[in-house]
Amino acid sequence: FFCHANPFSGYIAHISSRPDPRPPLRVFSKDFPMIFFLGLLSIAQTEAGTCPGSKSWIHAKCSMTVTFPSAACKDVAAEMLARIHGENGWKDPHHQGTYTLTNGATTDSSVIESQRLTGDKKYTDKLKFTLKASGSGCELTACSESQVMSVIDYSTNYCNLHDLYCGSQDGCPIAKMDLKYSEKLNSCKQHDKSKCIATSLVDDKKCKTVTTAQNFDLDQYIQSRWYIQQQMEVSYLPKSQNQCVSAKYKKQKPTLFGYTIDVLNLAYESDKSTKHQGNLCASQDGSDDPAKLEVAPCFLPKFASGPYWVLAFDKTEGYALVSGGQPTIATENGLCKTGSGVNGAGLWVFTRQQARNQTLVNKVRGIALDKGFDLSVLNDVDQTGCPAPPSGEASAEL
Repeated sequence: FFCHANPFSGYIAHISSRPDPRPPLRVFSKDFPMIFFLGLLSIAQTEAGTCPGSKSWIHAKCSMTVTFPSAACKDVAAEMLARIHGENGWKDPHHQGTYTLTNGATTDSSVIESQRLTGDKKYTDKLKFTLKASGSGCELTACSESQVMSVIDYSTNYCNLHDLYCGSQDGCPIAKMDLKYSEKLNSCKQHDKSKCIATSLVDDKKCKTVTTAQNFDLDQYIQSRWYIQQQMEVSYLPKSQNQCVSAKYKKQKPTLFGYTIDVLNLAYESDKSTKHQGNLCASQDGSDDPAKLEVAPCFLPKFASGPYWVLAFDKTEGYALVSGGQPTIATENGLCKTGSGVNGAGLWVFTRQQARNQTLVNKVRGIALDKGFDLSVLNDVDQTGCPAPPSGEASAEL
């Protein structure tokens, strides 16, 4: 299983190919020409003067109009500037990104421009806000644009804007003033508010930095099918698909985007006949650690892939522990877990044998606990009475 922010992480390979696990991705892979056209159309529709622009011809963006019925524009500007500058201890709730003001330094400014560096320090988006009085309140035209080739942004551009003014009505942290507002989306295909309040950076005081498998040998790891005995529920892999889950990897020639591993994930509904299949691509992540991989749908470039870390692997005993990267969310019992979205999410217990060996499962769970994972996120996978493996592949049900 690969996770993306999934087990080749950002898209946990182990993922099942459920019907529309990630609808935008599936539609894109099926109807690439249409989505490509829509991407160009979205760019062509950029509102003149209200968006910051992008150096990439094809890119994700979000533009919307926000109405503040009872706040003057100078008050809206004051709150936004306070957040950009991190006043009163304000921190970006969306994975602790970093905002930088580029234009509009006073509360009287009618235009405020900024940029935001993502929490992982990989990408910088540009933002532009235009304020004008509207009755006793203020109308804000807001736009955020990615600066690299992208179509899917998992609501990042929306959150770039939303988090600079949202208040208690959406559970957002406040710097000075709790604003009331309503949003009207103009061109913003992905706008999930739940994504805007998340902490993904490691707090060393709370989450233990995990280590990966020592002396990791990729060829040995991918030589045969893995069966998932326990897994964490994530957005694209519900517990309803915790039947007969498996993952098969094999090397391939580098793809257009440089992926070198073909991923096949299988999962079933409770009837054990309704199959969900996920075909993904993976590669080692370019770091010095061979046990750190990245996974994504094959049509996406690597910058959109998610972490898939092999934390433990024993060829002789036939087990592996896989996570969607570093756990970053502290739980009540002093342990930590990953997120539960698409990238940077998931935890899996793999065995080579399909038949459950509880002693071995408990051993792998113990390894996860030692690494600081909260085991309460793990759910059992039923590996009994499963359909035969694909033709030409021997069954591991021994």
